[in-house]
Amino acid sequence: MLGIRDRQLGLLVGLMFAPFALQLLGWAGTPLGGGPCGAIGLDQLMLEQPQAFFYAQIMLWGISLLMATGFFVLMLGFMHNGTIQKSQARPFLLIALAVGSLTALIYVLTHTVGLPAPSPVGWLLGGAEPTDAIGILIFLVLLVQISLALRWLVQTEPAPPKAAPSQAHRSRVI
Repeated sequence: MLGIRDRQLGLLVGLMFAPFALQLLGWAGTPLGGGPCGAIGLDQLMLEQPQAFFYAQIMLWGISLLMATGFFVLMLGFMHNGTIQKSQARPFLLIALAVGSLTALIYVLTHTVGLPAPSPVGWLLGGAEPTDAIGILIFLVLLVQISLALRWLVQTEPAPPKAAPSQAHRSRVI
């Protein structure tokens, strides 16, 4: 990605921006569907669809936080002339990994079994939400982003410090 010399990190940052861009496509009214954050239909009252509204907002926060995290890593690249130290990018990628995993998990649970959601009459257990093409694309992008983040974090795992040589192995200089 522009501003980052490490290609794998640049791809990872690009994938952090992709879910929000896809969600914008969903809000534009394309035939691909509304995406996970556009599940609220205009023909129903919000009281009739508390799960869709509640979890759509959580997923919107998740993809927004992913985009903000990608923006911070991109700014690190601009500040350091494209070369980001792995120790500087590591905390941001850990945050992206956590947020992406939680967002993907919520998407899977709301679209397969349904989750309880708050409503004016208490917590209601909703059913599975309908799936659309934008939602599936966002979920796939999240899975790729999670796997690349894990791969990048494992590759950049800090090496254990080397033990100092023992006194017996040191040569004496006279």
